Amino acid sequence: MTILGNGLLLVALLLLMPAVLLFAAEIALGLRRPAPRDGADAPPFTVLIPAHDEAAVITPTLRAIAAQLRGQDRMLVVADNCSDATAAIAAAQGAEVTERQDAVRRGKGYALAHGLAHAARWAHPVTIIVDADCLLSPNALHQLADRAARSGRPVQGDYRLEAAANGSRASRFSAFAIRVKNYARLLGGSRLGIPCLLTGSGMAFPTALLSRVDLGSGEIVEDLLLGVDLTLQGAAPLFCPEARITSPLPATREAAETQRARWEGGYMSIMRRYVLRLFGTGLMRRDAKILGLALDLAIPPLSLLVAGQGALVLLAALWALGSGEVAPLVLGVVQTVLLVAAVGMAWLRYGRDLLSPGEVARLPLSVLAKLGFYRRLLRAPQRGWVRTARGDEMKGRE
Repeated sequence: MTILGNGLLLVALLLLMPAVLLFAAEIALGLRRPAPRDGADAPPFTVLIPAHDEAAVITPTLRAIAAQLRGQDRMLVVADNCSDATAAIAAAQGAEVTERQDAVRRGKGYALAHGLAHAARWAHPVTIIVDADCLLSPNALHQLADRAARSGRPVQGDYRLEAAANGSRASRFSAFAIRVKNYARLLGGSRLGIPCLLTGSGMAFPTALLSRVDLGSGEIVEDLLLGVDLTLQGAAPLFCPEARITSPLPATREAAETQRARWEGGYMSIMRRYVLRLFGTGLMRRDAKILGLALDLAIPPLSLLVAGQGALVLLAALWALGSGEVAPLVLGVVQTVLLVAAVGMAWLRYGRDLLSPGEVARLPLSVLAKLGFYRRLLRAPQRGWVRTARGDEMKGRE
């Protein structure tokens, strides 16, 4: 019995070890900022903006995009199943507008497929996808288009979700976790040669690539699946940290939980279905990029990673007290120290404007508070597209 229990704990810790090691490596390599690029040689591009009832927030986004357009570039809004003035507002801001109504096939992926077909008339070599509630750093579109055209591969910008200045600790912790996932880890992973996960907005594609994938998949995290599909087709996405795209986090707890359920539930669904497939395909093809993506995709969301590691260490400590076997505990403590050090480095570099030292010390409590969310997610996973509600935090952006 002792040998069996000891073995099970060691196996559980060893299964989590690759995720902890890669997480720490990505954070360490993501601490150094990259050299800037200007994107001066960007070819003509189309900016595709899927929009569902975004009348309250779309104007600043369209103005930010229009400021970066040149003579041949185009801005196309897909007013998807809208019941408000989204289409009229977009037209007034100088965007080309196409409207789509389909009560059955709902969601961003279907809107993108419709928009791509509409944009075919311009035959632009690059298509950039930007959500309707985003702002962009200067020159971001040119940097994305230039990198996509030069590489012939998809390119993901630095997409961040920002908490309100007076936001709750939970909201600021979410903003920090997103910075870790969407910037620090992607930057570090790119230096390891790992394909970039697509994160939803600020994505540039050689237009010809998009015709090879099914955009209207109905997935709740269609961007993540798109990156996996393109990697399997030999067009692994790249990260462009110079191009920053920002969007506000929801202000209300209900809207924030809906958004997290869609992202984290969708991520874990893709992880469950594709990690082993990617490992198998990578081994058969002897393709390091596919193997790297499999390892990266196997890293769970930050709260879940911390909770899993903490639970295993607690079990190992209880086992050591009861059996005297300390090998699992030693391994668990080493992994925990590595994980804590990585999170600490990420906070020092990218999170001090969001969380105070005292709040960082209380992060384990924030993780415990999210366990109820994960329980609810397991009981009733989100299976269809649900729009995240916009809150009062949108006011004042115009």
